[in-house]
Amino acid sequence: MHFNIHTLFSRFSSSSHQAFWRENPALLVGLSLTWGASSFLFWQTPWNYIFILLWSIYLLFLRKTTFILIIAFSFCYSWMLYGKAPILTSAVQTTALFSIDSLQAHHSPFQKGLVYKGTIYLKEGAFPCSIYYRGKEPPKAVHDYVVQGKLQQRGPYDYIFAPKKWKGKEKSRSLAQVRYETKEAVRKFLHKKLSSRSAKFLGSLITGDVEDRQLRYEFGRLGLQHILAVSGFHFGILIAFCAFILNFFLPRFWKYIVLMIAIHIYFFFIGPLPAVARSWFAAELYLTAKLLKRQPTGLNLLGCAMALEVCFNPLICGNIGFQLSFLSCGGILLFHSFFEKKLRSYLPKRNAEEIGELNYLSKHAYFFSCFLRQSISLTLAVNCFIGPLLLYHFHQFPLLGLFYNLFFPSFVGVVLSLLLLSLSSQLFFTPLSSYLFSLTDWTTTHLLDLASHPPSKLDYSILMSHLPVWSIPLYLFLLFCLSLRVKEPLLIDE
Repeated sequence: MHFNIHTLFSRFSSSSHQAFWRENPALLVGLSLTWGASSFLFWQTPWNYIFILLWSIYLLFLRKTTFILIIAFSFCYSWMLYGKAPILTSAVQTTALFSIDSLQAHHSPFQKGLVYKGTIYLKEGAFPCSIYYRGKEPPKAVHDYVVQGKLQQRGPYDYIFAPKKWKGKEKSRSLAQVRYETKEAVRKFLHKKLSSRSAKFLGSLITGDVEDRQLRYEFGRLGLQHILAVSGFHFGILIAFCAFILNFFLPRFWKYIVLMIAIHIYFFFIGPLPAVARSWFAAELYLTAKLLKRQPTGLNLLGCAMALEVCFNPLICGNIGFQLSFLSCGGILLFHSFFEKKLRSYLPKRNAEEIGELNYLSKHAYFFSCFLRQSISLTLAVNCFIGPLLLYHFHQFPLLGLFYNLFFPSFVGVVLSLLLLSLSSQLFFTPLSSYLFSLTDWTTTHLLDLASHPPSKLDYSILMSHLPVWSIPLYLFLLFCLSLRVKEPLLIDE
């Protein structure tokens, strides 16, 4: 037995990569746009030029020279938008226009208030900005404001404004106040129907705003922060639930139309958060493809969502939610099937005939083994991609997260489905709703107990005080090459 080195090298180095990108061109567009924008905005010299050069060489290797123009466009586009961003070492007095995107409650250890998030328009350009307000009569977030006060810089292209005067700008509109009041109404309704603890948790899942510090701490300790952030997981449950109900009333075409309207309404209710925007773009593209009777691929949907987000807001490249969201999805799409097939050696997959021959208890044991195989595969696929990023940003990786992610997301899916069923019954069959809300409350309470009292003997974390930033793109590229390698067997001459 010996390896045909020349054939193996040519196939692994060229054909497998070219075939992959022929199948997923939208992903290559999204990655090229992201490389160009992030290189200008966030990478320090010389890495900003080194990574662009390396990615351009890779594109030449793929014979995708036109994509180098996409990198150049993204780089120049980011420079035109943010090339003159002011670098502030201390607060400066200024007057500027502030456009409000979102309004939410803010809780510090000492007091409560509101935080206005939006865009501040300076002579150098438009940049993300936040205003923290702790007064008794907060300005209504119904239009833009001309604000006068002190401007401070919190991070790259991120500012905080401390206004002394607010003056509303005529003929401008903002949905932030309506969105905030609607979310508050939803929270109050949940507090009437559920216990305080369950209402806070489910309110956070529905609105995307985590106001409870204890809840944030408990989920962060277990590596379950992604559960609290509205993402594709939440959109998927909403689509699945609505599709199940609509199947009884509407034909295929109108079902997808209603689903698209529902997704739009939910997106405007949540607001343009990074993970929400990615999920919304992907969901809309998926439903549009279904409406046109096309079969979309997950990686192309991911690439389209990435490209659209970067074009709308290049600064999104530096957002942790954006990075974790796309890497998690990429890990699932590239490695889930590989891990799932490997685990079949220990948790075998059976056909319908074999399942029919099992007795009652064996069938339940088999379905549990299927659930366990899928959960382990998803956990491994996601964490092999986001693990280094967690160590870079947070300097720790909780090992309990590997265990809790096997079952916790599925249980949360059950709880969210029960909540949607309870809300639906409240609208169409009120007498049943009280029983469903009680069941939802009971299930949620027991689920939160699992998060509040984890096994102390397993409460360990991998700690890393420093991880070189250049190692993350290198690791991800090698992981991508490995994903192509495991999809096809090596060529071996016997």
